[in-house]
Amino acid sequence: MTGPAVGKILLNNCRIFIVERKRKECEGEVYIHVKGFALARVTHLDIEAPELEQLLKNGKFLSISGIVGGIRIKVMEGVWIEVVNPLLNDVLKIGERTRTWVGVKSGGIYIGFRKKHIEKLEALARKLGFVW
Repeated sequence: MTGPAVGKILLNNCRIFIVERKRKECEGEVYIHVKGFALARVTHLDIEAPELEQLLKNGKFLSISGIVGGIRIKVMEGVWIEVVNPLLNDVLKIGERTRTWVGVKSGGIYIGFRKKHIEKLEALARKLGFVW
């Protein structure tokens, strides 16, 4: 996990789950990583939990949905990752779906949203007090 850095805004009280037959909570942190800081070429969402790195071996385009209190990433049939924090519904509304790049990084994954959602992610970063 890369952890905190300038330009990475920690989303407090996030919970990360892997959902297969049952829902299993993962230990980890979620950051908005702003373009231009700590080597980010585009603003994206970092989900830092080592178990996710093993769940998704390579990056690929995946479906992501807004759920009550967060987002759900469909990894494969019957397997999801849920990131629970109500602030994420500022980016992806409940019931809204998108298909976007989910990449693997050391100690976790990242979501490279499409432009419309990047703008919402950056607006959330500003709402949380980050100025650039």
